[in-house]
Amino acid sequence: MPSHRPTDAALAHIALDANVRHVPAWLYVQNQGDGLVSFVGASRVPADSELHPLRYGSSRTHQLVVGELIVRPHYAIGTDVLRGQGLGGLATQSPDLGRLVDRGEVLLDPYGLCPVGR
Repeated sequence: MPSHRPTDAALAHIALDANVRHVPAWLYVQNQGDGLVSFVGASRVPADSELHPLRYGSSRTHQLVVGELIVRPHYAIGTDVLRGQGLGGLATQSPDLGRLVDRGEVLLDPYGLCPVGR
């Protein structure tokens, strides 16, 4: 398996690639052991947008996009309140930040954007 750290050439390519998308997103990450995590998330743009930028111009219901996920976290919350939800349950609910922090903790808030905390 190749390294997960991008090379300088890859970083330069990201800046110049017309297919790279920067969109608001949320993402649940779940430990699967042995260096593996599963994740599910969502991204929303204003409703008046014709197509979400991650649709790449397609109106088909589903797409498989293989590549890299570039994450610049605004904040991260660690919690056990979602235990037992499964990926399907996580995918179909919006994050309830108060509930997540009530039984968890703010792990990262580098820009002071987390609207809840302890």
